[in-house]
Amino acid sequence: MKSDSKDWKLPVYLGVLVVVALLINYFFFKKATTRREAKAQEQREAAADMDRRAAAEQLAKKEKESADIRQQAAKSAEVKRIREEGEAAARAEAARQKAIEDAAAEHARYLGRYLNSGFTRKPGVAAIGVAIESEQGTVNHNIATALTQRFKTADVQLFNSFFKPEFVADRFVASIFAGETAIFERLELTNSLNGVLIGRQTVAYSTNTALANTITANLRLELMALPVGMSRENQSWNFAANGVGFQAHEARQAAEDRIIEQIAKNTNMVLVPRF
Repeated sequence: MKSDSKDWKLPVYLGVLVVVALLINYFFFKKATTRREAKAQEQREAAADMDRRAAAEQLAKKEKESADIRQQAAKSAEVKRIREEGEAAARAEAARQKAIEDAAAEHARYLGRYLNSGFTRKPGVAAIGVAIESEQGTVNHNIATALTQRFKTADVQLFNSFFKPEFVADRFVASIFAGETAIFERLELTNSLNGVLIGRQTVAYSTNTALANTITANLRLELMALPVGMSRENQSWNFAANGVGFQAHEARQAAEDRIIEQIAKNTNMVLVPRF
């Protein structure tokens, strides 16, 4: 009986040991599995975290690079803007300077068209420019010379070649007689003169059949003296003379000679102290 009891106890004992071993093994296996899974999870989380950090770092790097690119682009744009503004300002200044130079050159050409140079003013002496327009719209040097000699004194200096022929040809004498004196400012006459003495001639011809068809020239001369750059009254004189000849130019010359004689003998023509 004891033998039978021993026979079944041993398998049971072994079975119990096996179960216990299995339980122990399961427990430790489960625990190891849990640890492995936990470690694997930690590794996965660590890897994910590393991936996230790497992605974040890469994103931050890209954002920094983009920001650097934008900043560099902004700097380049600003440098370009400043350069272009500087170039535009330089072009504008060059254009302005050229316009000034062109205007000065044009003004110099304008002055050169109407005025002769090389005149020297005497200190304390009134300088007068003389321009006489003939009936043909040209300069009459004979009358201008006569007037220069007539008015020349220690107090007056007259220039009968101060104005070029174009001054008369472009009808400035006629304009001044009409009251248009803006030409004084345009020609800067105040830099050289105290006044001007201008004149214009007209002539009318007639034929005298009773005297061998001779020609009579009725020549008239209007004179006006006026200051430049100051508001003073003008002075004016008128002369008239007849000349006779067989040709129109002879009659005209005879009439002009008589007017030149009248100018030389006239004692009422005085410029000083009017200028």
